[in-house]
Amino acid sequence: MKSAQKLFILIFGLAASNLALPHATIGIFDLNRAVFETDAWMIELQELEDQFAEERATVSELRTELEEIFSNININAVTMTETEIQRLTEEGQFKQLRIQQIGERVQTSLRETQNNFLERYRQLIGDAINEIYEQGAYDFILRSESVVVSGFSFDVTPNVTAKLNELIASTRQ
Repeated sequence: MKSAQKLFILIFGLAASNLALPHATIGIFDLNRAVFETDAWMIELQELEDQFAEERATVSELRTELEEIFSNININAVTMTETEIQRLTEEGQFKQLRIQQIGERVQTSLRETQNNFLERYRQLIGDAINEIYEQGAYDFILRSESVVVSGFSFDVTPNVTAKLNELIASTRQ
C-alpha cells in the first residue's frame, strides 16, 4: 500500500512539475545559411563570378580539348605510335593540371571573400541575432552545429537572414 502511495505521489509530482515549468523556447540558426543567403552576399558572389569569367571560359576550353585528346587516343590508338600516345597523354595531363590550378585559385579566392565578408559584417550578424532573440522571446538561440536533437526549437535562420539584410542595407544608405 505504501509503495503504491509513494508511486502515486511521484507520478503526480512529475506531472505537476511539467505544468509548473514551461518548456524553453529555443531558436536555432545556421550561420552559413543565414549569412550566405543575404542579398549583400549574392551581390558579392556575382562580382566574384564576373571576376573569374575568363578562368571559367579557359576551363571550359581546356575540358573540350581534353575530350578531344582522349577521344583521339581511344579512336586512333591502334594506328598511333607509343610516342604519339605518350605525347597526347602528357598534353592531357598538363591540361588537367591547369584546370586544377585554376580551380584551386578560384576556391582560395572564394574562401578569402567569404572570410572577409564574415569579418566585415560580424557586428551586424550579432546585432541581427540579438534582435531576433528579443523579438521572438526566445530563451536560447543556438547555432545548429551545437544541437543534436531538440523537440522544442525553431529554425530562426530565415529571420536572421532577413534582419541581416535590413541591417546591411541601412549601413549602405
